[in-house]
Amino acid sequence: MKKTIYALLGVVVLGLAGFFIFRSINSSLVYFILPSEYAANPDNYVGKRIRLGGVVEQNSISFNDKSLELNFVVTDSIKSYKVSHYGAPPQLFKENTGVVVEGKFIDGNFKSDEVLVKHSEVYTPAEGSNHYDIEELKDALQ
Repeated sequence: MKKTIYALLGVVVLGLAGFFIFRSINSSLVYFILPSEYAANPDNYVGKRIRLGGVVEQNSISFNDKSLELNFVVTDSIKSYKVSHYGAPPQLFKENTGVVVEGKFIDGNFKSDEVLVKHSEVYTPAEGSNHYDIEELKDALQ
């Protein structure tokens, strides 16, 4: 009888531990997506923290050095989204550069709390081209 009670208690403790581990891992996940992937299923990312990757669109950067408000547009040449960030941009941040921003979508705009400039020797868009190969872009940003 004692062995059965201890076995049941062990199963309950292991089950609770597994549940709490699963919840903590699931809440700390950050999804990496491109703008077109978000546009395809925005409901999948409601309230979730994500990393949005793409290229900073030409003539889209606006920075107020007094309020440290940075606004720009991230695109994958299929879909584009406005990004709002509070803080100075990274040193390598410029137009037509790969970028990964971390934060959440709020009312169709992306509110970022982290901006990472990505650079790679593998992927460089053709001069004057506004079209990016999705798979090459994704590989370059990861």
